[in-house]
Amino acid sequence: MKDIDRLHLVALIAENLPESFVSAETIAAVFGGDADTSEDLLKKQLDLAKHLAGEKEKESDEKPRTVLLSIMARLEGAKKENRDKFGYLPTVLNPKEPDCIIPTQLDNAPATDVTELWECFAKDFQKLNGTPPDAVYQTVFALLRKYTARIQAFPEEPDVSLYDFLRTTAAIAACIAREKLSEGDIDAHLRDKNPQRELCLLLKGDISGIQSFLYQILSDGAARQLRGRSFYLQLLTEAIAHWVLRKLELPIANLLLATGGHFYLLAPYTEANEALEDWRREISEKLWTLHQGDLSFLLAGTPITVGDFKPEKFSDKWDDVSKKVNRGKDKKWAELGDTMFSQLFEPFTQRYEPVSADADEAEKDPWEFRELGGKLRDATYLIVSETEEGTNDDEHNNWETSMKAFGWKIHFPDSKEDPPDVSEADRAIVYRIGDTDFLENIPTFTCENTPVSYDFRLFPQVIAYRHDKKAEAVADYNYLADASDGVHWLGALRMDVDDLGTIFKGSLGNNATISRMATLSESLRLFFEGYVPALCQDYNGKRSREILELIYAGGDDLFLVGGWSALPEIAQKIRDEFRGFVTADHVTLSGGIFIEHQKFPLHQFADRSGDAESAAKNLQREDSSKEKDAISFLQTPMAWDDFTKVSEWQQKFVNVVTTKNDSLPRDMLTRLSQIYSDKELEDTRWAWRSLYYFHRMKERYKKENHRQFLRNLERKLSETDASFELKKFIRVVTRWAALRTRETNQN
Repeated sequence: MKDIDRLHLVALIAENLPESFVSAETIAAVFGGDADTSEDLLKKQLDLAKHLAGEKEKESDEKPRTVLLSIMARLEGAKKENRDKFGYLPTVLNPKEPDCIIPTQLDNAPATDVTELWECFAKDFQKLNGTPPDAVYQTVFALLRKYTARIQAFPEEPDVSLYDFLRTTAAIAACIAREKLSEGDIDAHLRDKNPQRELCLLLKGDISGIQSFLYQILSDGAARQLRGRSFYLQLLTEAIAHWVLRKLELPIANLLLATGGHFYLLAPYTEANEALEDWRREISEKLWTLHQGDLSFLLAGTPITVGDFKPEKFSDKWDDVSKKVNRGKDKKWAELGDTMFSQLFEPFTQRYEPVSADADEAEKDPWEFRELGGKLRDATYLIVSETEEGTNDDEHNNWETSMKAFGWKIHFPDSKEDPPDVSEADRAIVYRIGDTDFLENIPTFTCENTPVSYDFRLFPQVIAYRHDKKAEAVADYNYLADASDGVHWLGALRMDVDDLGTIFKGSLGNNATISRMATLSESLRLFFEGYVPALCQDYNGKRSREILELIYAGGDDLFLVGGWSALPEIAQKIRDEFRGFVTADHVTLSGGIFIEHQKFPLHQFADRSGDAESAAKNLQREDSSKEKDAISFLQTPMAWDDFTKVSEWQQKFVNVVTTKNDSLPRDMLTRLSQIYSDKELEDTRWAWRSLYYFHRMKERYKKENHRQFLRNLERKLSETDASFELKKFIRVVTRWAALRTRETNQN
């Protein structure tokens, strides 16, 4: 990072932070450094950057900032009456708090006071006086995220957060400085002259091979192994992104997004375009050495001209770079040329897959993913040391040597080891895990003259614990299955947002500025990385036996493993909260649940839950009025509204067949499933068989509560023009109830 980048951030903070809290001199003192740039040029760079980021000319009667409106409620397709109805009151960023993620309904909210937030920012900011200039930028950047993510940027764009506007402005300004635009060039661009001038390169990096890498593991220690592998992929994504940042000496602001195995980065056009092919080759060489083709990395870039920043054009560039990455999947490793071809025939023994169930510990987990998963269990801080890139020609590969290849060394200071030594690092970053109070209770470590930055990460850590032993222990998958109602089976849940690419490409309409797109991606990320884990933790906390483990949540999707009976409930809860987050049904979520005996291979749980999710997304409704927005459970895809009613009916059946000394026979579940089978529904046999069955049941069970239940059930099953036809779902209803009420010795 260069001095000019700090000066950009100094100026942006000074523009927004009232000087009564922190003086301009104090801000400059904290950042330190100097740049060979005139004040006039610096101002013009920022003016152009703000213009390109989406700042509009202020009206003559300047409006005060009001609440940050929900960007989800203002997408195309949203209800018009909701556009200015939902928003966020100014608050410290805390994704565990519902009001920070789920927008509040506003009733003509007055201009809001952000004084308290700025006071808190100033208090933390002044702690940084004396911090080495090379380290202070990322720390201040994290403070801005904490305190300005729920502040409106400006009234003309009330759904853009101040944080997202500042970070995209800083990113563009860094590119402008490196492209060495003169004051005359900038003036011309501010007047929309020479719009074809290439200014930036939008880069997208994407890890390929994630699915097979994650789930091809043995059941022994599967929970820690899967947790470690999932986190390794996130670390690898970030390590490569930071590697590119260091190559260009760019600040953290230029990393627009890094989650879910991919990243987006805004780079200066000239330098990045010249180096792109070399980066592809170098990254591929490293990953080939490490993983021999099981994991690959695709890196693509698309030019961004000055004119491309116009709001009606920028989303096309975002879409374009994604398409380039997808096209690259057809010719992976091409950049290695003959080198890769010759290595295809060389032996490779340093695998990360376990070799067999009876192998020793080192053979079962040569890459030490279980160790990594174990370290994550209790970690509250993570320290990254930026070091020289290392090679590992003679050593056994593991996750640490992979990080070393991209210049990272990872420490977990909460472990029982000695405090980490980062004194040899170029820089260290101390991340608080899952908590935005990242400057409190900082761990001790040896740093000497190493610059240290402080930040936080919303790592979605949900680990089930068992409390049936003297010492608290992490629950294994057998324990999760045994915590289920009824049969002791395990299950997997996968969910993701429907048509995300379309949302980013078209739902912002002709107002898709880079800052609005940043707000949209950050909003989704906060929901999945911050709020979904909180929902799962709350669910576990309300049970006598914890039952859910969140393997992954980020970007726009999630993967959960747990006792089977909990998955429909948490899926419904997540969907309900997502609907509140979106404020309506114009952005939807689909999911798939697969359940089976606990000894079923984990990779098949992942595959089958993915198949179930696909079935939900391919649901064909009779009226064809809507696609997706569905869930598949017990091999039955259904709309969420139908799923809600199915859940209600299975609970009614559970109640009537389990009431002590006053229950209906459990075999009615099997009988109804037979009467209303797909084959029977093809003709009219179900009608007379149903009539006969209910007649016999009402004769045999004459208590009023039984007769009332049977009459209501018979009436609902005979309906043909209702919005919910129970007979079409009675098989999944009865199957669900049967699994919940089966004796545990019948597993």
